[in-house]
Amino acid sequence: MLAATLRASRRWLADPYGTLDAERARRGPTFWMELALVGRVLVTGDPALIREITAHPDLEAGSGIAALRRVLGEGSLITMDGEAHAARRRLVAPFFRRGLEVLDAATCAATKDALRAVPPGGRLSIYDLGRQVSLRSIIQFLLAAPPDEAARAGRLVDAFLLSFESPWVLFLRPLQIDLGPLSPWGRALRNRERLRDFLREHVRKARSGGGIGDKDGGVLARIAQEAPDLSEDDIVAETLALLLFGHDTGAAALAWAVAHIWRRPEVLARVRAEADAAETIDPAAHPYLEACLKESLRLSPVVVHLTRVAARETRIGEHTVPAGARVFPCVYLAQRDPEVFAEPDVFRPERFLEGQTYEGSWFPFGLGARTCIGNRFALRQMLLTAATAARCAELAPEPGWEPRPVRRLVLVVPEGGTRMVRPLPLAPSPVRPPPALPERERGNACAASSRKGSLFFGRWRPSPARGGGMGARAGEGTGEGAGGGMAR
Repeated sequence: MLAATLRASRRWLADPYGTLDAERARRGPTFWMELALVGRVLVTGDPALIREITAHPDLEAGSGIAALRRVLGEGSLITMDGEAHAARRRLVAPFFRRGLEVLDAATCAATKDALRAVPPGGRLSIYDLGRQVSLRSIIQFLLAAPPDEAARAGRLVDAFLLSFESPWVLFLRPLQIDLGPLSPWGRALRNRERLRDFLREHVRKARSGGGIGDKDGGVLARIAQEAPDLSEDDIVAETLALLLFGHDTGAAALAWAVAHIWRRPEVLARVRAEADAAETIDPAAHPYLEACLKESLRLSPVVVHLTRVAARETRIGEHTVPAGARVFPCVYLAQRDPEVFAEPDVFRPERFLEGQTYEGSWFPFGLGARTCIGNRFALRQMLLTAATAARCAELAPEPGWEPRPVRRLVLVVPEGGTRMVRPLPLAPSPVRPPPALPERERGNACAASSRKGSLFFGRWRPSPARGGGMGARAGEGTGEGAGGGMAR
């Protein structure tokens, strides 16, 4: 029995998508699993049961994420339950839902900077690009820090996340022993404390009027000044949660979206046409791309399941759940339910073009009152980064690469983070030059040529004919498209 449980647990950690597909084929959308260190778990993708779970008074969410509690500590919103959770959410959620548009131009610029760094024939990981862009934006959103402080924050976040080279360290309690700075857990704790100290400095400066808490300050400064009842450690815990998991989750979701879009020429062509026609960088101008992102989140959720813990023995549908047992509302199973989504394994963005919400069947950002407070930020960042990449770079999936799901801590990402390549320009054909035109015809030929278009990363595109929009930014009309690899 123990050996079977260990084998099942290893499969679950290594290949959650494959495990869930196999169990659903064998037992349907709702079943019990036995997992090491977790025990017996009720897993369901049934939308009716998920709606019941969402409103169930005997199921707690904060106590179900023990692995993250050991990383974040006890003071974060996502580790709380009941009235404490509701009160904290009412207090901090508004800070994460306003002023998002101020980062739009910076997000597009950061994406262009990252793409410019890829030479012809060069390769890149979309997951790494997404982390780079999103972390830069999140740090600016939270801290509004000068470049040197922002760079320092980025290094501290990366150092902490790189402490977990294997998900086993996060999930297996026996490995969480501090044996000094060279041990995985000891290294993680020290890196976390350095990041916390950095954030505490900013809270103290904001509350002492040290210059970063004015109207131009970031979210951390505004919370420090406008929520005096929150302790320094509470503010640090909320900031830490978004810094650590906000950018990583969005980058993983972006990697899946690029894998789905860029491997389908007809979808990519429509995304590019929409981006070319947009007169603004407002995400509302990209409804088809937004539908593609939502469909990618449906097909390849980076968080496979949510977790609830029974505070006492209770019933879920016809299932009796013992006190202390876990329930997994399964994002992956629900979002591939053939009774809700026709041809559930097919990438079809049109599912989301008519305002459908799919209550209880589409919840990549969580359920009900536990929905992620950073969901609008994450989706906006993904959309702007993908739109900029579609508009400004000629990329293709690396030959031979396939989007095999692999686990990275609590997330599921495509292997290699979606490996892309910038194609080499085609060598010119050895053709003879055309004969010279008579003098009287040269002017007409030049005028006609100027109207045809411009070469863009090896792709023929119409010349810009309008001001404003995503294209009217630094570098447009300077020749940078041909020499630097960025047209707009």
